[in-house]
Amino acid sequence: MNRIVFAFCLPVFLFHAALAQCQDKSKYVATDLFPASSISPAGNSYRSATGEPGPAYWQNRADYKIDVSLDDKAEIITGTETITYLNNSPNELSFLWLQMDQNVYKKHSKGLDSKLFLTNNATDPKFEGGFTIASVNLKSAKGTFKEAGFTINDTRMRIELHEPLRSGQQLSFQIKYSYKFPRNFRNADFNVNRTDILPTKNGDIYSVAQWYPRLCVLDDVSGWNTLPYLGNGEFYLEYGNFDVNITLPSAYIVEASGDLLNPEEVLTATQAERWNRAKSSDQKVFIRTVEEVSAPSSRPSKPLCTWKFKLTSARDFAWTASKSFVWEGVGIALPSGKKVLGSSLNPAESKLAESWERSGEYIKFTLQYFSEKWYEYPYNKAVNVASNLDGMEYPGLVFCAAKDKGNMYWAVVNHELGHTWFPMIVGSNERRYAWMDEGLNAFMDNMATKDFNNGEFIGYPEIDIPVAGLFADSLVPIMTRPDVIPGNEVYTVQYQKVAYLLTLLREHILDKGQFDLAFRKYIRDWAYRHPTPWDFFSSINNTTGEDLNWFWKSMFLENYKLDQKVTRVTNSQSGKAAIIVENMERAAMPLQVEITFENGAKEFHNFPVEIWEQGPIYKFVPDFDGAISKVVINPKDVFPDINPANNVWDNKQP
Repeated sequence: MNRIVFAFCLPVFLFHAALAQCQDKSKYVATDLFPASSISPAGNSYRSATGEPGPAYWQNRADYKIDVSLDDKAEIITGTETITYLNNSPNELSFLWLQMDQNVYKKHSKGLDSKLFLTNNATDPKFEGGFTIASVNLKSAKGTFKEAGFTINDTRMRIELHEPLRSGQQLSFQIKYSYKFPRNFRNADFNVNRTDILPTKNGDIYSVAQWYPRLCVLDDVSGWNTLPYLGNGEFYLEYGNFDVNITLPSAYIVEASGDLLNPEEVLTATQAERWNRAKSSDQKVFIRTVEEVSAPSSRPSKPLCTWKFKLTSARDFAWTASKSFVWEGVGIALPSGKKVLGSSLNPAESKLAESWERSGEYIKFTLQYFSEKWYEYPYNKAVNVASNLDGMEYPGLVFCAAKDKGNMYWAVVNHELGHTWFPMIVGSNERRYAWMDEGLNAFMDNMATKDFNNGEFIGYPEIDIPVAGLFADSLVPIMTRPDVIPGNEVYTVQYQKVAYLLTLLREHILDKGQFDLAFRKYIRDWAYRHPTPWDFFSSINNTTGEDLNWFWKSMFLENYKLDQKVTRVTNSQSGKAAIIVENMERAAMPLQVEITFENGAKEFHNFPVEIWEQGPIYKFVPDFDGAISKVVINPKDVFPDINPANNVWDNKQP
C-alpha cells in the first residue's frame, strides 16, 4: 500500500519541484479568493442572505409640502416646508437629522475647505451662501406649531423632539428658510455645482436642486446617515410624496419633477392646448417656439404665477425656471401602454440639429429601452433641461449641458435619464457607494448606445480607458468612499471600471440571459428601498446560482490585477503535449486558451475560474495528439490581463 501511494505521489512531487521556480514570482493565494466563509454579512430578518429584503425590513418615510418663491432680482430662494416623518424603525427617536446641502456654499464649509470637488470662483468675494433658518416648529397633536430646538453643523441639522417619536408613529414639523443662489462654484475641469444659473441671450436659466432641507436616512446598517456633503458623494434620501408650489414672476416658464396641476393658471390658452396635445403625440409638439420666446403674449399677463406640482413615491424633487425657454413635448408609450410626457427646455441658441433639436428623440429611446429591458419608468413625465451643469439627475428631471453636441449630447442625456433606475428607483447610498448608481448606470448606458438608431454612436468607445488604466497600482478600490477617491480617479473608478467589470461578468463569466435575469430581480427586489453593496453581491450570486465572491472580492473590494502566463509547453510528436499556465497576480479569472498545432489545426479551451482553487499553476493536455506550434491565452482580449506579453508561446522561442 505504501509503495502504491509513493508511486502515485512521486510524479506529483517531481512536477511541483520542477515548477518551484515558477511559483517564486506568483502573488496569487487561492484561499484569499476562495475562502470557506462568505464576504457578505450573515443574513438577518432585515436583509436576507439571498440578497433580498428580509421579512422585517423597514425604512422610514418623509412627505414634503413646500411653498417656495424665487426673487430673481436678489437671486434668493425663500421657502416654507412642512415635513411629515414616519418612523418605521424598531426604535423610538428623540431627535431627527436633516441634510442641509446648501450649506456647502458657506465660507469655510467642509466641502470648500477640503477643496475636493468644489471651488469658490464666485465673482462676488463677499458672497455668503447656505441656508438661513428663520424657524423650526413641531406640530402638536392639537395641530398647533411649537418652536423646536435645533443645531446646525456644516451640512447637517439636528432637531430636538419635544417627546420621543415611537415606532410606527409619525410627526409633522415646519421649517422656514431662505438662501442666496450660488453661482460659479466649480472645479477647473467640470461643473460639479449641481445647482447654478446659466446666462443666455433671453434670460438666465435657474437649475434649482438641493433647495430645501431634507431628511437624512435612518437605516438598519449605519443608523443615521449624516456624512457631510463635500461634493463627490451625492445623496442618500428617504422616499415620500411631494406637493410643491413655486411662485415667481409670470415671465418665467417653470418645469419640475412632479406633475403640473394647474396648467390653466400658468400657461396661455395656446400653450395649455399644445401641452395637452404633446402628452399623446408621437411627434414633438412645440409648447413654446423660438419665435415666441421674446413675445410678451407667450406668458400670462399678471405679475406673478404660482406653479403647482405633485410627485409621488420619490426620493427628491428639483425644478427649473427661465424666461428664455424654448419648450417642446412628445408622448412616449411604455411597454405597459402607459403614456409619459417627454419635456425638453432649452435656450434658442442650443436648438441645433446635432444638439437639443434631438432631445425628445433621446428621451423617448432611453425611457422605452430601459423600461423594456429592466423595469418600467415610474413617473408621468421626463424633463430634460439645458443648463451649465455637465449633467445631473433628479426624479423625473435632469439637467444636461446646453453646449453639448453630437455623441457627447446623446451620452449625457442617456446617462442622466438612466439614473432613473439607479438611484431614483433603487435607492442606494450615493454618499458612501457612488459606484452603485454611477457604475451600474454607465454599464446600462453602454448597452443602450449599441442599440440606439442602428448603432449611430457605436464608433465612440464604450470604455475609453485602457485595461492598464483600469487596474493601475495607484487606483483605490471601487468600494472606496466617494469623497476619498482622488479627483483624477473618480471617472475611472466609479464609472468606467464598474461598467467594464459588469460587462465582463455578463458576457464572459456568466451569460447574458443569466445575468439579465439576476439584474432585473435585483432592481425589482430593491425598488424604492435601500440596498447595500453586499445585498447586490448576494442577490446576483443567489439568482445566478454562482459563487462570485472571488469576483466581488478581487474586483470591487480590492484593486487586484490579473496576469495569466504561459509558463511551459512540453511537446510530443506522436502523443499529447502538456501546457502549464500560471496565475502571476492576485486576481483570478476563467482561462481561455487557443492552441495551434504544427499541422495547422486549432483547438480552443474555455476553463472555469475554479481551476485556480488549488493554487497558481494549472496543467492540462490538449484534446488532440501532436506537436504544438503556438499557444495563446486570452486570445480575444476578453479578460483584463495587464501583461499580454507573457500570454503567447510559440515553438520558435528558445
